[in-house]
Amino acid sequence: MKKILAMILSVMMLMSLAACSGEPAVDAPKLEGVEAPVDILNTVWEGYDEANKFFAMGGDWTTPVDNAPGAVDVSTPDFLTSNLVCGGDATAMVDGAASLIHGMNANTFTGAAYHLVAGTDKAAFADAMKANLNSNQWMCGFPEKMLIASLTDEYAVVAFGAADLVDTFKAELTEAYAVTEVLVDEALAI
Repeated sequence: MKKILAMILSVMMLMSLAACSGEPAVDAPKLEGVEAPVDILNTVWEGYDEANKFFAMGGDWTTPVDNAPGAVDVSTPDFLTSNLVCGGDATAMVDGAASLIHGMNANTFTGAAYHLVAGTDKAAFADAMKANLNSNQWMCGFPEKMLIASLTDEYAVVAFGAADLVDTFKAELTEAYAVTEVLVDEALAI
């Protein structure tokens, strides 16, 4: 009788432990009002005062946008690699992108927002982008600084260019999105 009671209690205890571990996972926080990477850049750009705005272009070769951010087609990675310096391992980690590029020279300022492939480690993406930026063969001037940040586990933002323009972008990004986690904020190794 004692053995049967002990077995019943053991089974009940195992069932209660299994029930506790079966709780639904909490979803990662979502960014309010963000359906695509371009939404992030639009929000940041709209936060700029007129004194800090510059002539800009957005989008990619097939869908350019004047004086505003634009979506980038990631199914053809040439633009990602050549203009946003998102090549190699980093390209495989994104399934959506948007750009905001200085109209006179991309090395003066380039900003990009990315939607990360589900399960992507944001630190691995930051490491891949940092390596890309530090090893890029720059033409028409050298960017001074890079910024790599994450907004939840779903989105990443990268900017490079003149230090003052990158710093202004960072200030607007962190003001617009309190969840911004700066992963890299340093001079480029040129």
